[in-house]
Amino acid sequence: MNKKNAFISISFFLIVLLFSCTKNSATTFKYDATGCANFWDKHYTADTFSLEALNNTIHDFLATENIEVNSIEFEFDSTKVEHCYACHCKTGTVVIINTSCKNKRKMKKLGFYK
Repeated sequence: MNKKNAFISISFFLIVLLFSCTKNSATTFKYDATGCANFWDKHYTADTFSLEALNNTIHDFLATENIEVNSIEFEFDSTKVEHCYACHCKTGTVVIINTSCKNKRKMKKLGFYK
């Protein structure tokens, strides 16, 4: 292997190492909420809708999946709104969850993205 290829290989390895997450580090995942096809919908039992009740429902559901949550936030992104009434239509609400990197596979399986 010549010096140029060795340099490129080492540089690539260092970049991957820098941007990979360790199991103990925290990271943020996002989820685009839908009208009624969310992973938490069958667990949501509040009589009235509030962000506090939704926060508690999501937190409780993720706890059953052995996902420890550091924080849950909500934001509205008007570019994600789908103007339809089907359950799969996105509402524009983005759920932002901060959790450990070790939960990456579980979060992606639930529909979260980075």
